[in-house]
Amino acid sequence: MTDAATSQPPGAGRKPKAPRDWRIDFWRGLAIVFIFWNHSVDNVMSWFTTKYFGLSDSAELFVFLSGFAMASMFLAKFLSRPMMAAPYSVSRAFTLYIHHITAFVVIATLASAYRTYAGSSVMERDLFIRPFFIATETVLPKLATLLYLPPLLDILPLYILLTLLVGLLFWAFRDRWRYYAAFAVVVWLIAWATGITLSSYPDTRLWTFNPFAWQAVFLAGFVMCLAREEPWLRRVVTAPATLALSITIVIVGFVAAAPWATLGLLDWRPLWIITDHADKTNASPIRLIHFLALAHLATWAVAIDNPLGTSLFGRSMVLIGRRSLPLFVISTVFAAMSHGVFDWFGKSFAVQVIYSLGMAGVLIGLAFVADALDRATKGGPGAPVSSPDKPASRAPGGGAQPSMAAAAPEIH
Repeated sequence: MTDAATSQPPGAGRKPKAPRDWRIDFWRGLAIVFIFWNHSVDNVMSWFTTKYFGLSDSAELFVFLSGFAMASMFLAKFLSRPMMAAPYSVSRAFTLYIHHITAFVVIATLASAYRTYAGSSVMERDLFIRPFFIATETVLPKLATLLYLPPLLDILPLYILLTLLVGLLFWAFRDRWRYYAAFAVVVWLIAWATGITLSSYPDTRLWTFNPFAWQAVFLAGFVMCLAREEPWLRRVVTAPATLALSITIVIVGFVAAAPWATLGLLDWRPLWIITDHADKTNASPIRLIHFLALAHLATWAVAIDNPLGTSLFGRSMVLIGRRSLPLFVISTVFAAMSHGVFDWFGKSFAVQVIYSLGMAGVLIGLAFVADALDRATKGGPGAPVSSPDKPASRAPGGGAQPSMAAAAPEIH
């Protein structure tokens, strides 16, 4: 019989999984609301997001946290049986695919209904739905194979491919975070050097999120989860010099974004060369570095025992984050509806604010209803799980531990 000590899989001796950290769900829920506001056409509420104030936005936050959450779930379920990660990923990707197709059907139906009712094709035009109605026989197979991606419907296809990818990588790499990091860097460099990407109908259109580049953002979250207990990483994250560097990066990002120029107040962009190279489609490292600096500051400022977690706002975002897949799809439909709503009622500030806050309120209401049903039928946890009375993890010297060092659920 093989000695048990030598037959243990890599990572079998790791510490028990840390308590579920409400902050992961909080930031993911907030990202969904921000993405909804940013995707609503010409929405003044975008100024209440990070979109205009730095070099990254909610897309990096959502994709990074999705990678972090998936790594946490894979460690809990598949570390001792890594071959099961691949079939799970296929099943999960199919679920994402069904949500993607459902979102398109709903949006296309709303666009058609608005044209019939209002006599306006603004939704069909802005959301690139018209080609589907005109050339259904040509476009339908492309929709089914993710080769036709109308605006707003480009994140889930990316996540489908990344889910399939990480299922294969986990079978090969398990919890060896260095392998994932090396893979992400090599693939990103190949994408940068060759310009490889995927096209969308018509063939002159490309994927908004180049999957060969954005895998680096997803795997950055995956790696952060795997490496979160590394002593050297904790030392780096808690070092005052790292905090100062993060603050500096965020300030530089603010100056480079020049929100005053976007508002038309002053045509002065002193760091335009940085924004010119902060390519979103190809996941520029500039954007990822800026996001990691923001994430560092956020986790430093909001400790696990922060009262924000038990506030109504905090609970609302946590519950949205825990049911991020269906609520993300619903928020995408709301963003698509904004094209018709703003066309019908106008784009006054009042209309934009009322619609944006109203639909965000609907998302919150749905999250609370889903949570109540879950607890009633399954005895599921309420929000947040982490007790605010529980002492926060502390850095040497008494400061709050600014790391995402806790388990997070997969995207629901």
